[in-house]
Amino acid sequence: MIALDFLKETLIQFLNLSLQTIPFMIPGVIFAEFLIAKKITGKIAKWTKPLTGFANLNDICGTSFLLAFISPKAANTMLVNYKDKELISEKEMIVASVMNSFPTVVMHWRYLLPVYIPLLGFTGILYFLILMAVGFGKTGVVMLYGRFKFREREYIPEEERGSVEFITSKAALKTAIESSKKPLIKILSITIPTLLIVSVLINLGIFDQLGNGMKNLSFLFPIPTAALAIIAAQFGSFIAGAGVASALLNGGELTPAEIITTLLIGNILTSVTRSIKWYGSSYAAIFGPKTGASVMIISTALRNGMMLIAVIILLTLF
Repeated sequence: MIALDFLKETLIQFLNLSLQTIPFMIPGVIFAEFLIAKKITGKIAKWTKPLTGFANLNDICGTSFLLAFISPKAANTMLVNYKDKELISEKEMIVASVMNSFPTVVMHWRYLLPVYIPLLGFTGILYFLILMAVGFGKTGVVMLYGRFKFREREYIPEEERGSVEFITSKAALKTAIESSKKPLIKILSITIPTLLIVSVLINLGIFDQLGNGMKNLSFLFPIPTAALAIIAAQFGSFIAGAGVASALLNGGELTPAEIITTLLIGNILTSVTRSIKWYGSSYAAIFGPKTGASVMIISTALRNGMMLIAVIILLTLF
């Protein structure tokens, strides 16, 4: 009976993860193929040329960057498709995928500000701005890496690229759907088994154990004892963390600087378990186990490194 319940819960978890991942991956591949079929990637590229040009990335990576404002998973799936077509290298794909995390951070305002402003007021706004600065800094680092690692590309304006054979949107969509079948089969053959393994690990409580272990590391940071309650709550959700922080701030037990510092430290600690948990659905499922691990480690390390710098500055100043 226990084994049957475990199997049932694992299946439900697998279906939930699949619904959160696969529906966003399929449009990403089809959209990429559609843009290629319509031959309009160059027109879109000019909007992100300052970014891709500085990082010496292929112009088509800019299309993925813009799509990341809508769906990060679809954007990264688009990069995988470009890499499989040998339009970009694996290193370019990794750099572009880390850059794609910046639009995700920016779009978090929809979830963060409605929580932080009512609960923390101006302190919440400052914390959000620091998160934006962290995302900007992380993107800047990988762009610098691309600038020195990749050779400079010659950009040819759209009007100088010569005439392009016109193709209707209907015909381009038909071509895109047909050409998407092969890359989708390849991607899903990695995604589905990976999501199944992650579902098993979740139901075994592996990620909960990691979370409990990370909670115990909070003693490494010089913060007031009362602040530990915020970090503990953050392992439940950012809303719970903000709620506890609000009570401590309004009660005068912690200063605004201590609140922001504690939230950043909690973000660092929770990001480790959060990234590992997302490894299956947001990294390995899209990029494959090996490349997915590289993207996750680089992205998490850069983000936490930037946050740690912010924590050190706050502790030094206040």
